[in-house]
Amino acid sequence: MNDVTLDHEVLQCFTERLYPLAKNLTEMLNEHFSHQTERRGCGYTQATRVVAEFINAELDETDFKDFKIFDQYDTKGLKTLLANALGFGLELKTWRNLDINPDVQQFLKLKQDSDDAFVNTLRTEVEFQSKLRNIHEYVEKEESKVLCQFLEDIILRKDPAELACLELKNLNEKPKVGSCPMAENFFLKIAHGRMLRQGNINIFVDKNERPILMEKIKMGDDHSCINLVPLIINGIRIPLGSLFSVYYDEENIAKRPNKVFKGHIISIHDVIGFWFLRLTTLAISPQNRARAFSSHFKQQVDNGLFSPETTELKQLISVAQDQI
Repeated sequence: MNDVTLDHEVLQCFTERLYPLAKNLTEMLNEHFSHQTERRGCGYTQATRVVAEFINAELDETDFKDFKIFDQYDTKGLKTLLANALGFGLELKTWRNLDINPDVQQFLKLKQDSDDAFVNTLRTEVEFQSKLRNIHEYVEKEESKVLCQFLEDIILRKDPAELACLELKNLNEKPKVGSCPMAENFFLKIAHGRMLRQGNINIFVDKNERPILMEKIKMGDDHSCINLVPLIINGIRIPLGSLFSVYYDEENIAKRPNKVFKGHIISIHDVIGFWFLRLTTLAISPQNRARAFSSHFKQQVDNGLFSPETTELKQLISVAQDQI
């Protein structure tokens, strides 16, 4: 453990109810001054950039690197379970989602009176995962619930089919698109129907013509976009108002002109892939933004961004719908 005072609600919750988070996340969520810079925004924003590293990494059902979100979590028990499960007549292809695995539940029911080391280890890990699955219930603040969902899903990946949620294709490597804390500048203007003269917006739609993401072109970094519906990447749920970079064949992709602003309607299914960058301040309700994003939000206000205190994501969604 480190000697940083645990102030943030998420840190307190994980420490008291489950397991302490990693030192870098602890520093970020406690808003250490090193993260409150013009380039980084604030600690909470930085924490979502850390989350991005896990979201964009290729999913591995047997690797244990995802436990780096915790402060030196001991994975020896899980390794023992995977190595010895067959010897107990239990087939485990992954250490994930043990708490909702029907075979594990049945096994523990049959072994409820057993004091075997393997059985006890399995009980311990099942209890840990069950607590993690419900950790969001023990925080109150909107931004805390959002972060708890991320942390839960990093360990306990979700099935898009079960959630009826659109899964984005993930790029294999990070594109050259930044996640500058001022990226919201242009999306805030667009939400109010204001576009730079040279600017374009592309709307990525699903097969039902529902707007999924909005991409800005010739306004800051090209090919950065914001999602207008909840999504999932590599089994991790992505809330509305997240920042992505996108890559597609610009010359050959099928597209049609927008109805109002310059730009095009493009099928999301024709896109090569996306890369999650971070949460934008629009991901949190206006009344909670100053608290959640602290110096990042203050930077937006001080720099005269267009109504960061009141703009809602539904305004961007409305602009997107007007183009279709």
